[in-house]
Amino acid sequence: PALVPNSSDRSPIGPSPHSSAMSFNDEINVLKDGGCVLCACCCSECTVVGGPMFAISAKACCFSFGMGLKAAAAAAAGAIMAGEAGGGKGAKAAAALAAAGVVDMVDDDEMDFNCCDSCWDEDRGCREIVLKVCCCYSELQCPPGQDIGIGCCGCRLCHNNDEDGESEDYSDAPEQEFMQE
Repeated sequence: PALVPNSSDRSPIGPSPHSSAMSFNDEINVLKDGGCVLCACCCSECTVVGGPMFAISAKACCFSFGMGLKAAAAAAAGAIMAGEAGGGKGAKAAAALAAAGVVDMVDDDEMDFNCCDSCWDEDRGCREIVLKVCCCYSELQCPPGQDIGIGCCGCRLCHNNDEDGESEDYSDAPEQEFMQE
């Protein structure tokens, strides 16, 4: 799945309030759908999945941050150039943010920062780090949530499966008929 929403859904200052597009952070978190779980244990997982070559997302309480490959490369290049020019830590950080911001403006949503997320939610918990490099998707979350569950070698148990939409309530199922003797 592409991480860049349709450009008509965005205004120059961010997503339109009428847009159905997810934030970059939310899109990174759905990358694992359809992947093959290698190992998962409630608060951490490693999954083999397709998609972009690099993406990172982090959440701490109500703050969340996400970045794609182009913005990360631009930030690294900006920091390296500032360091070669004799800049200190502040200059490197400013150059990295400026370079990533320019790429974000040009490439439409390669970097995402939110400061008004909920402090806790079912899918991301209070703290979460997601890293996607090549075909490896890694997630670490605290407190453990049901979106990771327990899994190994392609099988996953004890997780919320958002694709079903069906409940486990069988109250409207027909009653069992018994054989008469």
